[in-house]
Parts: sequence; structure tokens; C-alpha cells
Amino acid sequence: MVDSVFSPEPTSTGIRFGNRVIGYSVAVRQLDDGQYDKRIPDGMDLLACILEAVESGWITLSIEKQIIVWRWLLVAVFITEELEKNGTIDVANEQGGFDAAVIFSGKHGAISVYPAPERFTLANHVEGCAIQKYGLKIGQQLALRMYQDMVVTDNERGFKLSPLGREGFDMLHDSFIKQIQTEGMPDMPVMH
Repeated sequence: MVDSVFSPEPTSTGIRFGNRVIGYSVAVRQLDDGQYDKRIPDGMDLLACILEAVESGWITLSIEKQIIVWRWLLVAVFITEELEKNGTIDVANEQGGFDAAVIFSGKHGAISVYPAPERFTLANHVEGCAIQKYGLKIGQQLALRMYQDMVVTDNERGFKLSPLGREGFDMLHDSFIKQIQTEGMPDMPVMH
């Protein structure tokens, strides 16, 4: 049964949903697993509970969990901004139906974007590169700092991409679109 109104509440023992409480680690995992990818506003409410728990001293997030939280926030803000700017397009899904996909429109064309692949790309390109170059401890700290620098707070919107964040996402997507135009679609990775 789903509550008619999504209203999570942070407590010292976890996030309360009516009579049910989930732990903060579970909430972080739900964000990372994509359970809120189609309900970004609800995910933002969940994220607010996590951040309030940190601020209240109820929990301390490991560097890994901080990276997950900030990566999720960054992608949620990017997807929301692209949705507001460009809208959606219907894209065929594997079940024979259609899903609404958010459109990124850049200087080389447009492409549909989805939260999970965006997070995967950031994990690969930002975290992976930083860890490879600087080692685990410093690499994770640098990746986290970069994510934090890519988002700013805004009095009207709450969060928005910083100039660094906008430039990073534009560069990433424009280069991918250009690659598709010159080389065709890359092969799909094999999932094991």
C-alpha cells in the first residue's frame, strides 16, 4: 500500500513513513538503486531527510554514502532542469510500450537522458578517474568535492546546477552526441 501523500519524516532512528521506519542506509541504497528515478520530487524529500539527520548528528555518512547522495542529487537536478527546458519524448521500451524520456538538447543535437545511466556515467568518469589517478582515499574526496561544486542552492528552486555543473553535463552530452553522429551508436555493454 502506498501512502496517498509521500511525507517522509527524519527521526533519530530512521525515516518514518506513517507507521513504518526505514534506516538511513536503506534510504541511501534506495536512491542509488533508482527507486526514485521516476519520482524525483519524492527522492528529494527522502534526500532532505538524510541531510537533516546528518545535520542533527543522528548519523554520519561514510565517504561512499556521501558520494552516492551527492551523485544522486546532481543527476536529479540535471534531469529536472532538462525536463523544464526541453520536455520529454516517448521512447519505445522493452515491454512493447513507451516511456517518457527527458531530452537533453545541446550544440550537436538532442538525446534522451535517464537518471541511472547518468549516475553510472558520473561514477565512471568522475569517481573512477579520480580514484585511478589519486588513489582511493584522495580520489573519493576529490570526486565528492567536484559533485558538491557542481550544484548550488537557489532561493527559488532549492538546488540548481552551478556553472561548473552545467559545463560538465553539456560537455559530456555534446561529445557523446558528436560521437554518435560520427561513429554510430556504441555497442551496449554486456551485463554479467
